[in-house]
Parts: sequence; structure tokens; C-alpha cells
Amino acid sequence: MVNCQACRATLLAANATNIIRMRGMRFVTHLILASPQPLLSPCFEVEFCFDSRKGKLLEFISEDRVSRRRILAGILSVGVLGLFALFLPSLHKTPEPASQTEQPLAQSPSQSAKSAAESDTSPIPAAVVVTKAAPLPPVPQSAADVTDVDPHKAFGSKNAPVTMEVFSDYQCPACKTLFTTTNRRLMDDYVTSGKVYLIHRDFPLPMHAYSRIAARYARAGAQLGKVEPVEQALFQNQEKWEQSGDVDGIVATVLSAAEMTKVRALVKGGTLDPMIDKDYALGQTYRVNQTPTTVFHCKGQTYPYSGIMTYDILKQFLDQLLAQR
Repeated sequence: MVNCQACRATLLAANATNIIRMRGMRFVTHLILASPQPLLSPCFEVEFCFDSRKGKLLEFISEDRVSRRRILAGILSVGVLGLFALFLPSLHKTPEPASQTEQPLAQSPSQSAKSAAESDTSPIPAAVVVTKAAPLPPVPQSAADVTDVDPHKAFGSKNAPVTMEVFSDYQCPACKTLFTTTNRRLMDDYVTSGKVYLIHRDFPLPMHAYSRIAARYARAGAQLGKVEPVEQALFQNQEKWEQSGDVDGIVATVLSAAEMTKVRALVKGGTLDPMIDKDYALGQTYRVNQTPTTVFHCKGQTYPYSGIMTYDILKQFLDQLLAQR
């Protein structure tokens, strides 16, 4: 039976030869370093497995456990320092000053007395958020200065104190929501009473395959005096013609056969696209980048608003604009 004995000992790496005593026996060990690099620690921990009958050293295991611990600690330290370096700059950032060129916004009448002594500018209602990505073009002073208005797609009095330009896409779900929830009440409460001059602007987004076709049909219907039924049919059946592309079939449900003949002739005539392109180019000067976008003009000031506005918020804002002196 082979009698094996094991012993663990710590050797000084600085010595090429070390003498180890194991149960009364003396062994001379020779350390051969495989790497020319200096050791990270001066000590190696070695394990011997010795056969006392044959007088042979069966196994020799060494490892620099101290070095491993130091390497691991170094890696962790570098990682922590790296994370700290990443987050450190954000702690020193200061908020940028607000733009000094931003135009004054509308203010509620209840705050006018207080703000008059403090500033000549007025904030828009808190619930209405106005997004302005860049300075606007010269501010129109009246509705007469708003250019390229198709009278077939403009409603109300040109002399109204407030002018609204609505940039819309017939295939846009948000535009559908705005039309179905606010258009009728806006027409009844402000447009027909001469308070608001409403202008519809076509802004077909490139991502929508049939929005320009729908814009053509809407403009053709408008030239026949049928803009409201055509727009209502397009928005209420948006999901249908968006899938099938059958804009013609949807419009045909609200117009007579004779009217559809005229509409189709206008759509194919090529005279409607330049009008649509003018609206689109005007929207780009206002930095319109989504639909719907509504641009309010009142008393020499311009207020662009992107997104859906509920009728209650719209009413609040219009009332504040109309109350300004």
C-alpha cells in the first residue's frame, strides 16, 4: 500500500532554493519561474504530495494567492473609479438660462393687474404647453397679413381678433381626435360669432401613404362648397381608407354622382397639389414637425401649439386672448 503524505508550506520567491521540513525529513526545492515578470508578492504557497516508500515527490502545486487577491482588489478599484468618473461631470452641470428671444405668451385676466407691474410678457395657461423649436417668421399683425389662404378652406370673418391656422393630416389619428372633439364646438362658439378666423392647412406627412390623396379630395370638395361633409367622412372613416386606400369610395358616400364627377376631375387635373405644397411650405417656416399643429395669431403675437388640445383648454386660451387689450 502506497503511503502518501501531503504537506503545505510557504516559500520565499526571492530564493531560488528553499529547504522544507516535513515530519522530520528535509527536502530541497528548486523554484523555476515560468515568467520573466517580477512576482507581485514575495510568497508562494506550495503543496507537496510525497510517497515515503518510493521516495518520490508525486505532486507539487503552487499558487500565488496573495497576488490574486491584489489583482482582484485592483480590478475592483479601477471599476469603481471608472463609474465615479462617468457620473462626476453630471454633478457639476448648471441649468441653461432661458431663451431671451422667446415671445410673450397669453395670461389670464385675473393675473393681469399683478403682472403689469412686473413684466410686459404674459404666460400661456398652465395646462397649455407651447412648443417652439426655433424663432418664428415675422408675426402677422392681422388676418389680412396671413398669406396663401384658400377661401374655400377658411371659415369666419377675416377681421376676427384671433386667427387660427390648423396644420393637419387626414391620415393622422391625433388630427382625427382634434377634429371630432373640438371642431364643431369651435365653429359654433367662436367662428360663426366672428371671434375666430379659422384656416385649415394641409400638412400631409411623408409616412402616411394616402394622406396627400385625401388632401386632394378634401380640397376638391371644398371648391364645391362641400368641405365639411368631405372632411367629416374622411376623419370618421380613417381606419377604412387607411387600410384599403379607397379615398374615392369614402368621399362618394357623402356626395352625389354629379359632385363626384367634378371632384374626380379636379383631383386628376393637377391644380390642387400646388395649393397643398404651399401649405406644407408655410408649415415648415413655423417649424411644424408633427400634426396637428395649431398656430394662434392675436394682437401681433403668434402662439404655436403642437398636439391635441381639449376643447376646455382651447376655450380657456381663446378667452384669455380675446380679453387682452
